[in-house]
Amino acid sequence: MKRFLCMFLALIMTAALFACGSNPSGNLPEGGTSGAKQTGESGSNDGTGSDDETGGHEGTAVPSGDLKAAGEAKVGDVITFGSWDQDGKSGGEPISWIVLCQGVGKTFVLSEKILEYQCFQNGTEADQYPQALYRDSDLRKFLNGEFYNGAFTDDEKAAIPTVKITTAYKDEKFFERTYETEDKVFPLSRDEEARYVCGVGTNIFGYPTERVLEENPYILSSISNVPGVEKAAAWWLRDMGTENAKKAAYVYASATQKRNYDKAVYEKSGVRPAMWIVHNAEELEAYEKGELQPKADEELDNAIAALKTGYKLKFGKYDKNSYNMDGYEDLYWTVISEDSDSFLLVSDDQIGSMEFTMKDSDGNRPEETSWAESDLRKYLNGDVLMDLMFSPQEKSKLLLSHVVSSGDGDRNGGSEPDDYIFIPDINDYEKYLSSDGMGISYKYWLRTQKSGKPYMGFVYANGTVSSADPTGTCYVRIMARIKK
Repeated sequence: MKRFLCMFLALIMTAALFACGSNPSGNLPEGGTSGAKQTGESGSNDGTGSDDETGGHEGTAVPSGDLKAAGEAKVGDVITFGSWDQDGKSGGEPISWIVLCQGVGKTFVLSEKILEYQCFQNGTEADQYPQALYRDSDLRKFLNGEFYNGAFTDDEKAAIPTVKITTAYKDEKFFERTYETEDKVFPLSRDEEARYVCGVGTNIFGYPTERVLEENPYILSSISNVPGVEKAAAWWLRDMGTENAKKAAYVYASATQKRNYDKAVYEKSGVRPAMWIVHNAEELEAYEKGELQPKADEELDNAIAALKTGYKLKFGKYDKNSYNMDGYEDLYWTVISEDSDSFLLVSDDQIGSMEFTMKDSDGNRPEETSWAESDLRKYLNGDVLMDLMFSPQEKSKLLLSHVVSSGDGDRNGGSEPDDYIFIPDINDYEKYLSSDGMGISYKYWLRTQKSGKPYMGFVYANGTVSSADPTGTCYVRIMARIKK
């Protein structure tokens, strides 16, 4: 189980990855067009990827002569959109994109192949580098400048929205933080790679275009543990490295194809751009205004219709192990109570480990905290996590709950917020969970204030309730209410 990145600073925003941003902020360069298409046409071919030993994608190819194809494609399909020099001979060839997610009115895509091989930040080892911040990187300037302007026609650009993205980094004291930028084209984050790429076919394995491989013949590594894939190359993610602030994250190509490695910013790695394509602007606008519900998920509706107290439900996904290739796995819940309109659920597993509340920038813990004020609450109910964990159909089933927390002694639990996702209180634990027999392996937080500010409650794996410094880490077991 990974220790969650503390993304709370960016989660207060009204729209994160899944929401289309406003017009560009103007802080990105226009860039040139070297290496880009020359024809000004997006082109249309069958969009098929290679399925041979090179590590191509196995999804269905969907020809893309217009935006309708993007809207009709399924997750894992390949569409074409824009063009880029891929063979080093004829200017620009249609770019193949893997569909990672279908939102309402828009489609999230990742380039099927590695389109460029370059540094995160230009320079040499001798240069004095600042922290590896994507917001200031040459990679970001390239993607939103030379690549964006060279790969897409004006009509295609009109379908690529500016979105707010969240990127993880380490501050001066090496505390985990995040920042946001507004981008049209961007590398995936660790969480996005885990949620949308890992465990889906072979598309985690980056394979370069013919031109990139000719220019960089040394970049392929042997892959021995995945049928149909013999060689692959590494590719950049946008987060800062986990162990070195002057390194950036990347997907490492090796015999084991493990994830979450770090690489020096002046070294080269593969570039696989990601972006949203708006295929139905009217539908997207209506959804964002709350005037349109996502298309029904019949399987989900049937599963909820059959629920009773004590039954289990597959609902949402989470990253159970950030170092393997499984990515986000199904999240299972148990119904612990119900009323005429809703079911109360608790997760069968812990979804990660993190602080209840972060230390401040000087490394000091707060004098007091509560569930309502906690960084854990902001994280669990923030747009980034909600969109990574739940589909639009699942999000439409979640109900706001008025969350009341308890406290020991002169601590009264704090204010009472309305939340979609929350953690157990001591009363929930004693009523529903003390003998649930779910085999929880690690201690997990309670939202109960314990004696001695700012200590909070937690439950040991053996069921004993105790208290802990809120700036320490415990695992997180979540609760939610869904409508019948």
